[in-house]
Amino acid sequence: MREQPKGDALLACARQVLRDEVMPALPAERKYALLMVMNAMLIAERQLRNGDAPEAQELTELHAALDDSKVGLAEGNRRLARLLREGAGDPGKPRRAALFAHLRAAGGRRLAESNPKALPKS
Repeated sequence: MREQPKGDALLACARQVLRDEVMPALPAERKYALLMVMNAMLIAERQLRNGDAPEAQELTELHAALDDSKVGLAEGNRRLARLLREGAGDPGKPRRAALFAHLRAAGGRRLAESNPKALPKS
């Protein structure tokens, strides 16, 4: 078992120090770079909290959307992109609904980690 605090809490603490102590001491032209680093730390913090669940869910949905339970995540996303380029998501196509349901769900999970403020309140 890992000691406390865990990685997400350590990142939160580091972000607070950067925000409260380092940022005020920086010249204005350097603050944007620090904000980008702090945002990356926040995304990593959310990913640590979520664990592998979002990727596992995405893979399960890809298996269903592609009708292939053996494809891995990276290859599945490449195949999905290829199918979309070939027109499988065009109006009237039989797989359109399943493909777009997967894209909406996967996109929502990615947005929840990278920029949750952009999601509608629910």
